[in-house]
Amino acid sequence: RDSLSDDDTDSPAYRAYLWLANTRGYDELDDFRKLQRFGLVTFYLSTTPDFDWKVSNRWQTHEHECGWFGISCAIEDTVTEISLPSNRLSGTIPPAIALAGLGGEIGRLNLSGNNIGGKIVDQLGTFKHLEELDLRANDFTGQIPTSLGQLSSLASLQLQGNDLSGDMPPEVCFLFSNGNLDSLVADCDSEDPFSQVNCDMETCCSECY
Repeated sequence: RDSLSDDDTDSPAYRAYLWLANTRGYDELDDFRKLQRFGLVTFYLSTTPDFDWKVSNRWQTHEHECGWFGISCAIEDTVTEISLPSNRLSGTIPPAIALAGLGGEIGRLNLSGNNIGGKIVDQLGTFKHLEELDLRANDFTGQIPTSLGQLSSLASLQLQGNDLSGDMPPEVCFLFSNGNLDSLVADCDSEDPFSQVNCDMETCCSECY
């Protein structure tokens, strides 16, 4: 650990690691629970850089993560839903969020109406059972990742109200034209100078803002 820089030791991932290692009952957790909790707490610390969430009941406590605010678990200890709309999240989504979905059962991720910025991380494409992904009304930038095209169960993808740009990935368009995706909304209004996503209404997006 002596080789870690100040930036490393102040990172959300490292702080989550320290918290987890010192949590009451740590030795009683199996590896799956340790990784799932690590992913969730890294996500929590990454989205509270300046202000706490509006509601964060039981987050980063020794209580079971299935009882943390906005978390649902329908299959034993496995997270199946993260729903935190309009909850004053900021910062960025960390790659470690993939560990929060380690059980492969997350079906709904709703982070709409917050102030999350940065890029949409590729790791969201690992949530294979995701049916609803709602990221609207945030501050996401950059291009929409092609990894979202791996979400073959996706039925609703809401991306409007961000600062995203570039073409909607053909992999995502394929889900709309050939898969279960029937609601794909983005900032793709060609008459709006602030809409910078290119997405054809006939073959890809169901609605443009």
